[in-house]
Amino acid sequence: MTLLADTLTWAGTAVCVVAGLRLALTPGAAGRLHAVAPVTALGAPLLLAGLALHPWSSWHDVVKIAVIGMLLAATGPATVVTAGQAVARTAPPGDRRTGPRDPNRGSGDAGTGTEAP
Repeated sequence: MTLLADTLTWAGTAVCVVAGLRLALTPGAAGRLHAVAPVTALGAPLLLAGLALHPWSSWHDVVKIAVIGMLLAATGPATVVTAGQAVARTAPPGDRRTGPRDPNRGSGDAGTGTEAP
């Protein structure tokens, strides 16, 4: 049981760390939302399951972990949708990328030939 608990805990931790690194390297707000999606969908459930299965976890620890998991499952999707809508509302009209312009790609002024694709 300890091997399973350790495996789940480390797998969840690895997913969270990789998503965090990906977040730091992803441009644009919409891209960042997609970069952190694996944390709530995969990383947190793996981590919580691993912590609940550890032999040192008492029943009240498991109850607390279960409540955290239920709250995350209930509020995670709504939070991402709301953040996505906020990103879409702040984008300039006609900008389908819904994210800030990359400063390394030019000014993005219309008609100058420096627009970002």
